[in-house]
Amino acid sequence: MKITAEPVESVVNLDPDRILSVQGDVRAVAFCPCKWNSSLLAVGTTAFITVFNVKLPDEDPELKTIEASIVRKFKHDAAVRCIAWSPNMSLVLQPVWMRFATASMDNEVRLFYSNLKTEDETKLLSGHKGPVNGVAFEPQSGEILASVGDDNSCRLWGLDGQQQACIALRSPGTAVIWHPDERGKLLVAEKRGTLRLYNANTRQPLMSLETGQVGLLLAADWSPSNSLLLGAVAGSHCFLWETARSSRPLDQKPVHAGGATGFAFSHTQEEVCATRGHPGNVVKVHNLKTAQVLMSKAVEVGCGISWHHKHSALAYGGDGCVHLVKVTSC
Repeated sequence: MKITAEPVESVVNLDPDRILSVQGDVRAVAFCPCKWNSSLLAVGTTAFITVFNVKLPDEDPELKTIEASIVRKFKHDAAVRCIAWSPNMSLVLQPVWMRFATASMDNEVRLFYSNLKTEDETKLLSGHKGPVNGVAFEPQSGEILASVGDDNSCRLWGLDGQQQACIALRSPGTAVIWHPDERGKLLVAEKRGTLRLYNANTRQPLMSLETGQVGLLLAADWSPSNSLLLGAVAGSHCFLWETARSSRPLDQKPVHAGGATGFAFSHTQEEVCATRGHPGNVVKVHNLKTAQVLMSKAVEVGCGISWHHKHSALAYGGDGCVHLVKVTSC
């Protein structure tokens, strides 16, 4: 697998009319990774979480652009760093309800619940001593959350808001990820350049992966379609590991000269990933097998990248809106 900087544009703008507009700069975006709720898109700003229901042209041949509506809007009292969807929700069968969590700059994890009618509940999960950078639900039952923050810790929580465990890290935690095909394993990324797999039950480390001293590791992901493939960005480079082969990187290439800040594997195309970074707050999409850059788009402001669970659609945050594009792998 190789990554180069030769652009081969293969992109369709799915929202030319900016239907996915919000108040303020977008700080985080998250498509729901659950099969039955994959049309849900959560968008976080400094004051609100807006949940959209998004219908793509791939789902209706009569559509040329998306159809979208706001499902619910939630007040959020601090800037959002990360949004995670619960795997245990019901938007079709009664009773209807949704649940998601956020990591934020005010040291809190927030757990949101709504029946989409009369009841909206927000629960604070307090314990971190610094900004919280990542949060994720255990993907089978959805009854446990993991979070990481600048206080050099990874914490596990129950839905009752009680902390169940705290794992000490060697540097600030920047991402935390569960994998639906790797029951009981938890991936934690640290700013010093380490990815570590843990047994979530015993909290014991299973494997460590290092980027080396190339810069701060600010984002990581675990390929949804290949549980052996891990990726991260540190400094200006993107790193890939295949855990069955070696703890050393399978590949590493420069992707953003001024530093990379985001990384996400496609859910539908194993060979495709997206990165975000500087200069220019650029969002790029890479084909890891053909070494092509499928997209390179500069955005003045905004954060966050997220792939649709069932289609090759990428959402990324901008100035008062979410950009949504279809990326075709060459």
